[in-house]
Amino acid sequence: MINNLTSNYLRVTSALQIKTANSGHPGVCLGAAPIVFSIYKNALVNSKNPNFLNRDRVVFSAGHASALIYSCLNLFGFDISTDDLKNFRQIHSITSGHPEVNVAPGVDVSTGPLGQGIANAVGLAIAEEFLRNKFEKGSLKPIDHYTYCFTGDGCLMEGVAQEAISIAGNLKLNKLIMLYDKNDITIEGELNLANREDVKAKFTACGWNVLEVLNGNSVADIDEAILKAKQSTKPTVIIVKTKIGFGSDLVGSNKVHGKPLNEDQINILRQNLNYFVPDWKIPEDVVNYVNQLNLQKNEQLKNYELVLDEYKRKFPNLYKEFVELNNYFNVDLSSLASDEIEDGFDGREEGHKVLNLVGEMIPNLIGGCADVAPSTKMFLKNTEYFSYLNKNGRNIPYGIREHSMGSISNGISLHSGIISYCSTFFAFANYMTPAIRMSALMKNPVLYLFTHDSISVGEDGPTHQSTEQIATLRSMPDIYVTRPTGRNEILAAFQLFFNKKMPVAILLPRQKLNYVKNNFNNSFNGAYFISKNKNSQATVIATGSEVSLVLEAQKILKEKNININVVNMFCVELFEEQDKKYKQEIINKNNPVFCVEASTDNIWFKYATSEDTIIKLNSFGLSGKAEQVCSHFGFTPEAVAEKIEKYLSSQK
Repeated sequence: MINNLTSNYLRVTSALQIKTANSGHPGVCLGAAPIVFSIYKNALVNSKNPNFLNRDRVVFSAGHASALIYSCLNLFGFDISTDDLKNFRQIHSITSGHPEVNVAPGVDVSTGPLGQGIANAVGLAIAEEFLRNKFEKGSLKPIDHYTYCFTGDGCLMEGVAQEAISIAGNLKLNKLIMLYDKNDITIEGELNLANREDVKAKFTACGWNVLEVLNGNSVADIDEAILKAKQSTKPTVIIVKTKIGFGSDLVGSNKVHGKPLNEDQINILRQNLNYFVPDWKIPEDVVNYVNQLNLQKNEQLKNYELVLDEYKRKFPNLYKEFVELNNYFNVDLSSLASDEIEDGFDGREEGHKVLNLVGEMIPNLIGGCADVAPSTKMFLKNTEYFSYLNKNGRNIPYGIREHSMGSISNGISLHSGIISYCSTFFAFANYMTPAIRMSALMKNPVLYLFTHDSISVGEDGPTHQSTEQIATLRSMPDIYVTRPTGRNEILAAFQLFFNKKMPVAILLPRQKLNYVKNNFNNSFNGAYFISKNKNSQATVIATGSEVSLVLEAQKILKEKNININVVNMFCVELFEEQDKKYKQEIINKNNPVFCVEASTDNIWFKYATSEDTIIKLNSFGLSGKAEQVCSHFGFTPEAVAEKIEKYLSSQK
């Protein structure tokens, strides 16, 4: 009785939020209210201490159920008021259109783009497994929690979800519990218009435990399934059969997916549910019941604190490491920088060395590659792959699953206590763009290590030659995109990541380059002079591998009595953060300013004197030897020098 009353309260209150905003998705809220209530009944969450490290994580991959989420968080005492519910989807409200981490208390992940939340949940479960294994001592477990993921038909059709489900099954993440709201309806109509697959067989084939709840209105049945899931040695999916828009006059119809109910329809909803409590008021019986549930959660938290006290007494060193988990960003790499002449620059080798130096300093740095570790070299030595047999491993076997790799990395980082990185060829960043975007949107610190960053990839051809990817990343707010020219700048890029606690992309070349005297400290200005002449006739800005190319062009020009300044633009975003005086010092527009980058990025129009002083790509690449491809597109010292000389001559 109380479960039904609570579900109906959540249904009506969610519908009221959506009606007030005249925007939202009532269908899922009406159909899935018992599922979401059961999740919060069973999850170890605590409104008085919403961010304690060992809480159960709750991820709403179907983030369009946001009104239902906020109703439930409000019900369980989180700092979301009735006024916040009434302010649903309004500007500057904490009850935003889709759940946002660090905006609404109790929200663990920003979700909305379907399917990514499943991968985020897999990442959270990986983090839990790694940390539990690291600190577990017999029955004493400072980390020992579940990850719940609410999902729907739409999420499961997304490719990122399928990738993540496969990974979770392979790793046997048995503390991951997915609750699937199976209402067989999508925006366009019945699910079978687009999808007739056997979901049970698919999950079973991927190594999951599969449970079913045929009556989606029975909170008790869902509770029982969650208890069974906790006994499994595999990740569990609980398939809950529901009706979209339950109780409304549009029940079972795709029309109720995203159409707010009007006053008359809400009255019909109340009659069908036999629910006549005044708007926004929580029934007294529900208040009392949820208070009892919260008391149980308080007791669970007290018991956990007793475990920590005993752990502290018995294992003081491990306890000290445990409480300092969130201090891993306090890293200083400056002592590793050096002004010694390097024997050229092999970006992948130097990236590998720096990654492992940082890995030695931070034992909770974990990550992996999309099956290209031998090529990108972004793997940790002296450790194994993370697997269901080896939870100590720090190299995550993502396989050829770039999108879920990025989204899982987001989940790992969001867990707290772990620093997460991932790596692939830069041309395949396109597969990861949705995950990188969410990383930036959440300001979630994930380290993206990309190699093979230009047309110099050569023979693999235009499919593997990154041209437009850098423009995509630079167009995103809240991510720093770096192209190091040497070891010191790789160190600086890592330091930037630790300083900013924001996502950072490090782009490294496949080809070996000439030595460039790069500077660790100057890198934090975003751009600095690599070579400066008093009598310069022009300034040439270059990035990454094009810096050494421009320095060679400088030598050719000097023989013709043409002097140029060379600026290394290490990171555009950092440069834009500098004060006006510094930026004008670097880019003095009293002389012509040239920009050189083997990309299609149009950002250079902001800095260059004119279109004629930009040396960039305007097309995809070509298949052929790297030297021939670069020559074809004019990225040789001779071609760059010639273009600069011609322009300067034309201006006399």
